[in-house]
Amino acid sequence: MLNLNLRQKPMLQIAEREGEVAIKVLADKLKVSEMTIYRDVDVLQEQRYLYKKRGAIVYIENDDRATADFYADEKRAIGIKAASLILEGQSGIFDNSTTALECARFVDRSKKYTFYATGMESAAALAACDKSVLYCSGGYYFPATGGYVGAQAEAFVASVKADVCIIGASGISLEDGITTPYPMHTPLQKAIIAAAKTKILVCDHSKFNKSAMENIGDLSPIDIVVTDSGVPSDEYDKYAEYFNIIKA
Repeated sequence: MLNLNLRQKPMLQIAEREGEVAIKVLADKLKVSEMTIYRDVDVLQEQRYLYKKRGAIVYIENDDRATADFYADEKRAIGIKAASLILEGQSGIFDNSTTALECARFVDRSKKYTFYATGMESAAALAACDKSVLYCSGGYYFPATGGYVGAQAEAFVASVKADVCIIGASGISLEDGITTPYPMHTPLQKAIIAAAKTKILVCDHSKFNKSAMENIGDLSPIDIVVTDSGVPSDEYDKYAEYFNIIKA
């Protein structure tokens, strides 16, 4: 347990003992706010001790840490490819997902765009495009995704007419469509999809044939999915009937 503070060590010990534990339970046990727990979880996830799952954390055994399923390289490649699809002069709206964040990080800074962001990190990345115009939503800050949700964020998105939206998902499937584990994200995601002419979904192969708790909608509005080469060819063909799939 290198480089862990006095709060993170007992947090990790509880996770190791329980296997999976709710964020709220950790906050109660350690007598700190849930926001503090989320910040510590981000550190522990980065060091591959655990990962977040629907308002909880899941402990990663020692033998599994080297191959923990965070797919950082795949997300980076997907972000680069998705960023190349936004043309100079276009407007784009980004959701709070980690893969949309990767897209925001790789937008061509030498070109002019108009951007709309609902996530803090995406906004910071897009702000580096000093030739572009950036608008940010505000609203209730949700630590689990590092973005804004709620009525204020939804009203902001409803006022936007963008050329492109970049959205992520916790799962996509032919049966359940696009899903997320966070109920407060559902209306916001729906609004983001409605706000754009071209809807681009960015997700790594691990999200295919998966369903989370909250349904955002079916696959029909999606124009393009940018993913990685890990999607099996038979699955690729099934999904290609619904949208254009681009492999990063």
